[in-house]
Amino acid sequence: MISYPPPKFEEQKSEILQRYQILCEDQSVGALCLADSIALALRTPFVIAALNRRYRSWYHCEHGFSAYPAADLQSYFARMHLSQSRFDVSDISEESFFSSHTAGLKLPEFKAVAGVPLMDPNGKRFGTLCIAYPEARDFSESELNLLTSFGQLVSNDICMRSAARYAVRDLVELEQEKCDLFELATIDPLTKALNRRAFMRFSERELNRFKRDNTRMSALMLDIDHFKQVNDVHGHAVGDRVLAKMVSVAASVLRQEDLIGRLGGEEFAIVLVDSDAEAAAKVADRIRQAIKQVKFPGESGPFNVTVSIGVSEPFFAEPSINEVLERADAALYEAKRTGRDRVIVAPENLYAQPSTSGPVVNRRAAN
Repeated sequence: MISYPPPKFEEQKSEILQRYQILCEDQSVGALCLADSIALALRTPFVIAALNRRYRSWYHCEHGFSAYPAADLQSYFARMHLSQSRFDVSDISEESFFSSHTAGLKLPEFKAVAGVPLMDPNGKRFGTLCIAYPEARDFSESELNLLTSFGQLVSNDICMRSAARYAVRDLVELEQEKCDLFELATIDPLTKALNRRAFMRFSERELNRFKRDNTRMSALMLDIDHFKQVNDVHGHAVGDRVLAKMVSVAASVLRQEDLIGRLGGEEFAIVLVDSDAEAAAKVADRIRQAIKQVKFPGESGPFNVTVSIGVSEPFFAEPSINEVLERADAALYEAKRTGRDRVIVAPENLYAQPSTSGPVVNRRAAN
């Protein structure tokens, strides 16, 4: 079901990331705990999961290497990927393969090394789990079997986290698409107000709530005075900026739960929730004054515009929002007829006598 206010993508994205705790900075805490467990179980001072570039930027499973550059460690242990199966070397000083191409790398002193491949369920290799000892030593079969088991655990952990990252990315992209579709379906692209269809739909909901909860509600109809002259004198591009700015100014006066929609051309409507006609007239006059103070650049110098506003309050027996807007529109027409740049309350709401100093009048009084 479409809701209002419209969803904000950044808020939705933050909620997804908090819900799944996948892309946060401390995501590798579990991997580091796994490395510590491997070090304790095999009584080794050095443990590292040497990974392909795709994984090493976000997965860190290391123990005993905190004083050494990660890039140097990954560069050195990447050569272990050449082994297609489990391996162990009692003393690397006797093997030129391990001592070559180490110039410039900051590495700890170790001699005995063992490792197992890290693979996905399809057998694709993406790294090596290595352990190292500072002294030369032989590895027992039980130690190598335990290292193999840990290799499977690390492989599964990486695969699960990688899948989760893609899943969260898909959720974020889906939320982005949902927000974009919502905007396309409900928002006027020029002014960012609700379009006519969305405004009428949300306004009907507010009218139903007004009847159900016996609350207050008011409707405003706004129209820019002599807007055709703005387009004729300054051009349609300037006229578009005037419309967009008018909505921006009006929205700054309104609350988040209030509705503002573009019904067509320079005609706009507002629904104020939990507000009677008297309160609505005060809000309308604040909008009128705020818009009047805005200066727009024109070829012959800056200019301003005024708006006329009609106010009405629904009655319980009215079947739809159309009747409420029609009475507000009649009050708007009266504001136009009696001089423009003013707020007029529909005569059905005679109790509304706002105390503002601006030109807020009752329609019947104007007659």
